[in-house]
Amino acid sequence: MTINIENRSDRLLFILTLGALTTLGPLAIDLYLPAIPAIAQAMGEPLSTIQYTLSAYTIGFALGQLLYGPLSDRFGRRKIMFPGLIAFLITNVLAALCETGLQLIIVRILQAMAGAAVMVTIPAMVRDLFPRQESAKVMSSILMVMTVAPLIAPLLGGQILKFLGWESLFIFLAILTALAMVLAVSKVPETLSDDRKLVIPASQLCLTYLSVLKNREAMGCILCHAFFFGGMFAFIAGSPYVYIDLYGVKPESYGLLFAVNIIAMMAMNMINIRLIGRLQLFSILKAGCTLAAISSVLLLVIAKFEIAGLAGLMIPIVIYISCIGLTGPNSNALALSHFPKSAGTANAMAGALRFTIGGVSSAVVGLLHNGTAVPMAAVMAICGLLSVASLLLVKNQGIPLDEQTPEGTPASEAKVSA
Repeated sequence: MTINIENRSDRLLFILTLGALTTLGPLAIDLYLPAIPAIAQAMGEPLSTIQYTLSAYTIGFALGQLLYGPLSDRFGRRKIMFPGLIAFLITNVLAALCETGLQLIIVRILQAMAGAAVMVTIPAMVRDLFPRQESAKVMSSILMVMTVAPLIAPLLGGQILKFLGWESLFIFLAILTALAMVLAVSKVPETLSDDRKLVIPASQLCLTYLSVLKNREAMGCILCHAFFFGGMFAFIAGSPYVYIDLYGVKPESYGLLFAVNIIAMMAMNMINIRLIGRLQLFSILKAGCTLAAISSVLLLVIAKFEIAGLAGLMIPIVIYISCIGLTGPNSNALALSHFPKSAGTANAMAGALRFTIGGVSSAVVGLLHNGTAVPMAAVMAICGLLSVASLLLVKNQGIPLDEQTPEGTPASEAKVSA
């Protein structure tokens, strides 16, 4: 199976299919958010224990990416993606059968490791086929498709919970996984040619990851989005309690408030697509994380002094979450451009750092739980500030030195301006 990326219909179907596959990860997180209090009650567990299932998922996702990234560079993208889809389906069924919080935590780790096999290959596929500027646009388009999942997931999850119970959420996700797998079989080709496969002995794998960590330009971009991601997961972990328990929002209505963030994210993503090619990717990235940091600090002040109730909290939250449309695609495109021959490995390291920080931040929200919105807001503020600070590592606009013109302008962007 091959793809002609110059053919508009083939290109569109490819992007839509990758977008559909990326929805599985957000669905595994967002679909059961309204059910977290209900799961805790049904299992007789403390709320904090069920919140740890979110941390378990993020940590499992991080570990999985570290494993599958190099494997995808060695064996190809499809050979990693499809076993991951099968395992993801099975673990969703197992999650529906869990009876204790500990069982659910263990299954969520396995579920995340399976899902990582899918998610780690998608940016690598895009990097296989498209240059840096174009890959940022394609990833933005995939993100547009992906945002449909968190837009409807909490709302849908609330309705399913209302009529069928929390177990049905995971069965529903298993069915969607099966449908996505059928679509991927026919629409997703192998993008890594045999001559570009990277054979790395196990003994050298750590050195390969170390080369990513030692690349200052790439790490600045990776950490910028990773800390932003941590703040987003602090919101995901804390918002069910803040919205449902603290402010009395009904579980079936939680998704409506959550959807406001996703609509804002989609709007910001459309703005990002328009800006790419007109502004440098690093400039857009810097603007996005700065805006997120300012909004997160404002959120902390509002939460601490209880200003304007739930509406007061939602305004800076919506601004913060929307900024993923500016940080995600651009940080990914800049970071992976430093590793054209090992995009899977580099993307694995980036993803592992994102989800590790996300797991830690969501766990901290649970540990600091005190019956207010302050723990969630404080973790978001810290992550927002660290995101901006990470950009201090970046020089040369995040562009590899071998792509700079003598005047210091990125060669690819010099061509655009010409």
